[in-house]
Amino acid sequence: MLAKWRALRGFFVLLLPALTWSCPSRCLCFRTTVRCMHLMLESVPEIPLPTNVLDLRFNRIKELQPGAFRRVRNLNTLLLNNNLIKHIARRSFGELESLKFLFLHNNKISRIQPGTFSQLESLKRLRLDSNALVCDCELIWLAELLKKYADQGNAQTAATCENPRGLQGRSLTTVTTQEFNCERPRITSEPQNVDVTLGNTVYFTCKAEGNPKPEIIWLHNNNEIDMKDNSRLNLLQDGTLMIQDTQESDKGVYQCMAKNIAGEVKTQEVVLRYFGTPCN
Repeated sequence: MLAKWRALRGFFVLLLPALTWSCPSRCLCFRTTVRCMHLMLESVPEIPLPTNVLDLRFNRIKELQPGAFRRVRNLNTLLLNNNLIKHIARRSFGELESLKFLFLHNNKISRIQPGTFSQLESLKRLRLDSNALVCDCELIWLAELLKKYADQGNAQTAATCENPRGLQGRSLTTVTTQEFNCERPRITSEPQNVDVTLGNTVYFTCKAEGNPKPEIIWLHNNNEIDMKDNSRLNLLQDGTLMIQDTQESDKGVYQCMAKNIAGEVKTQEVVLRYFGTPCN
């Protein structure tokens, strides 16, 4: 009986790699190539670890989740064209340092977040044409990346604008900075000096406009404030900094910075002091 158990255990040990590298249901697999075309797939299936070529064309995939391909770090070719992809998470292609060919054409992609392709160090071909790309200031980073690829001769790329109408059909790399219609941030409401007693709540106002909408960042004594480090500090939706239950460590100089891809601007410095100590 013991001998039979040992033999059975050995069988499962030998079977484990095969299960780990098993071909996805209804897909065709040959060596390190996995083809899952015309299967009505709505998401990326579990892919065998040693896969080099992954063909997911002509399916119904609508979005790519973070880490969708993290298991297949040896991936060389990824074909995702002719799907229904609208959204690509920023870390969808993370850890694909060996990827050379990425085809995303004939989808419904309108916007792509900065950094989406930053980890694709081996990229040779990128296709984003025949999508719904909105060529405004939020996409200028991609235009600069594709121009960099062209100047360095590292990769061949294709990306065309669908909107705005005046740029329809234009190659993204031919759109000028002026045509992207970027606007540097401008401050519309500045913070003021505040005197406060211990334990009270303080509000520093900061409002800014620009295209794209600026990100509001607050500085305390020239250091950027990380709201995650202190639950008493909150950034309100309109850019206002709220400090609850004020403490001795909150004293000092505050400054608001508005930042977008077109530039940044800072407000005047203001001072938080405790009641009885006049502000300068």
